[in-house]
Amino acid sequence: MLTFSGRQDSYAQLAEKLYATDCRIDTLCKGQLSVEVDNISFFKDNEFNSTVQKGYTLPGFWLQLKAGYYPLSNVKLEAGVHSMWFWGTTRYPAFAYKDISKWNGQDYAHNVHVLPYFRAHISLSDNVCVILGDIYGGSNHRLIEPLYNPELNLTSDPETGLQLLYGTKWLDLDLWVDWMTYIYKLDTRQEAFVTGGSALFKVNSPESRYHVYIPVQGLTQHRGGEIDVTDEDIQTIMNGALGVGLKWNLNGCVLKYINTEIDMAGYIFPKGRTFQLERGRGYYAKAAVQLSDFNISTSYWSCNDFVPIFGSPFYGSVSTKEAGMMYENPKMLYLGADYVRTLGKGFTFGIQAEMYHYLSGKRYSSETGLYQSSAFGGNTNFSIGVCLRINPSFLIKQY
Repeated sequence: MLTFSGRQDSYAQLAEKLYATDCRIDTLCKGQLSVEVDNISFFKDNEFNSTVQKGYTLPGFWLQLKAGYYPLSNVKLEAGVHSMWFWGTTRYPAFAYKDISKWNGQDYAHNVHVLPYFRAHISLSDNVCVILGDIYGGSNHRLIEPLYNPELNLTSDPETGLQLLYGTKWLDLDLWVDWMTYIYKLDTRQEAFVTGGSALFKVNSPESRYHVYIPVQGLTQHRGGEIDVTDEDIQTIMNGALGVGLKWNLNGCVLKYINTEIDMAGYIFPKGRTFQLERGRGYYAKAAVQLSDFNISTSYWSCNDFVPIFGSPFYGSVSTKEAGMMYENPKMLYLGADYVRTLGKGFTFGIQAEMYHYLSGKRYSSETGLYQSSAFGGNTNFSIGVCLRINPSFLIKQY
């Protein structure tokens, strides 16, 4: 069995057990042809009552139908289709179903959003894997929530491009390029891609009574190109995070572990562009307790001029609801609880409830430069969601 020793998050049970995809390659499967179904059905209700973000509901599912084949003991090929369905709608963006805005939401496909799916997974050694095509994205990157909103596991397209996975006893490393929008000569859209890195330095063994680790994470999104004909500015946006965590492994019948982590996040936007916030920072402290199949977590977030690329807008200094609305030094408290249960091989059920409560902060208009008379605090937002992951695999033939 050839494996990549991916990071085991102890504060994000839903992301680890329900959203993440197994990225191991089995050397004993050489010559096997199989058919795999991968699906997440979801219903998520976001009751948001703030100027940061509008509330909305997500009723739908995504479905992957694919065939997998091991031509060699260290090579796995997967091919099929990925589709996205939202109940009650008749049209979908034709490409880049993530970070949807004017720059990539102009074209629509009717009835259903369908994309080709292909992954080539090559294991070069016991520690190094290279993935081409549909990479292991989303929660597999193990990014903190200010950098990546877990909800994107439900709604975004699969990440596509190139990925390098490196795993040893003391280090887990994930480097990737997600090519979101490809353009041709004289194209009327901007090229868009994301490069990212997620490293976990393990000070001691993850099975130790007290496990200490150091996460280092970074994202860069580039929009623009040399061969398009748009008059939009070329943009490069960067997010990063550096932290330290402690996991207390109790391994009891009910109380499994207690996890704490502190991170410092940063945001950079190059000068000379149109965006008003050029750089910012944030501080993120979180704790979680695993009680059997229940995970209870809480976190505290404080930032100044921070703009997340793919993180939840609640972790940013810019409103996505009201144009020109910005926040000075917002401070937020998060409380979440989730229940994840494996029903059987290939079937996982999860339910999650979340609360975002703003403690303080000042609102002001970027257009007028004037502060609101009232402080931005005492605002509470709720979210609850139910998910079912179905991922069975059927062996067709052994060649």
